[in-house]
Amino acid sequence: AGRVRLDQGRSATSLVGELYVGHRGDILYPLVVEEAQVGTLAIDQRAGLRPLSLSTRLLLSIAFLSFFPGILTLIIALLLAQRVVVPLAEVITAARAVAAGDLAARVEARGPDDLRDLIEIFNHMASTLEQDAQDRRAMLADIAHELRTPLTIIRGRLEGIIDGVYAADEEHVVPVLEEVYLLERLVEDLRLLTLAETHQLPLTLMPVELADLAARAVRLLEAEALEKGIAISVEVPAQVPLVEADPQRLGQVISNLLSNALRYTPVGSQVVLSIRGKLNGVELAVSDNGPGVPEADLARIFDRFWRQERARTRAAGGAGLGLAIARHLVYVEGGTILAENMV
Repeated sequence: AGRVRLDQGRSATSLVGELYVGHRGDILYPLVVEEAQVGTLAIDQRAGLRPLSLSTRLLLSIAFLSFFPGILTLIIALLLAQRVVVPLAEVITAARAVAAGDLAARVEARGPDDLRDLIEIFNHMASTLEQDAQDRRAMLADIAHELRTPLTIIRGRLEGIIDGVYAADEEHVVPVLEEVYLLERLVEDLRLLTLAETHQLPLTLMPVELADLAARAVRLLEAEALEKGIAISVEVPAQVPLVEADPQRLGQVISNLLSNALRYTPVGSQVVLSIRGKLNGVELAVSDNGPGVPEADLARIFDRFWRQERARTRAAGGAGLGLAIARHLVYVEGGTILAENMV
C-alpha cells in the first residue's frame, strides 16, 4: 500500500501523507507514465454515493410534497369546471341559440345556488319570449281572420254593384257600411288594447261616482236587452265611496262587461250590475243566470280574440276583444278583475 498524495483533489487534508487503507468496493485505476506505474487512482464509492443519496432524498421529498397539492389542485379544478364552468358554458350556448331565434333553448338547472338562480332566470326569460312569439303569431292570425270576413263582404257587395248584380241602393249599400263600421270598431279596439298593454294610454283620473256611471251604462243597453228579452238592472247601496278613476275608461269597462253578459245570456234571463263597498275600495260585479263558462276556459276568458265558441262565426257577435280591453283598462287604473261561475 502506498501513501495518499491527493484526497478528492486536495493536498491539505488529514489523509494526505497517510498510508492508503482501501475499502471493499473501491475502484482502483493504475497511473502509468512511460510504461511505468507511478501511482494508483482510488475511487471510494461511498464518498460519491453520499451526496447523490442526499440529493436524491431531497428531490424525492420535494416531488412528494409537490405531488399531492398538484393532485388536489387538479381535483378542485375539475370540480369547479363541472359545477361552474360547464353550466355557465351551457348558458352561454343557450343564450346564443335564443339570440339566433331558437326560443326553445333551455338549460338544466345545476351548480351553485347563484348559478342555479341565473339558469332559472334565463329559462324563464326564454319561456316568456317563446310564449310572446306564439301569442304574437296567434294575434296576427286572429287579426287576419277578423279582417277577412268584413273585407270579403265589402268586396263582394261592391263588385256586385259594379257588375250590375246589385242595385246601388240603400238595401245593398247599408250592409257594406255596416261592415265598414265593424272594421272601424275593430281597429279602434286594437289600438286601445295596444295602448293599454304598453301603458301608453292617457288617463284623466278624478273622483268618480260609480252609481251614476253604472246607471248610465245600464240605460244605454236597456234597448238591446229588451230586444233580446233579457232583464237588466243595477243594484247600488245608499252609500258608495268615490273612486279615483278615469270616468271614460271605467264607463267603457262597465259597458264591455254588460255587453258580454247580454251576448251570452239566453232569452228570459237576467243581468244584474251590483256595486258594493269593500275594505280597500269598491267592488263592481256583473252577474247573470246564463250557462256559465267551463272551468278550464275561465283562465282564458280575458285573452284577446278568445271566444267560447270554437267556430269563428259572428252569430253571437263580437270579435273577442271586449273582455281583454276591460282587463287592461282595469289594470292600468290600479284595479283587479276576475271571472267565476256562480253556484
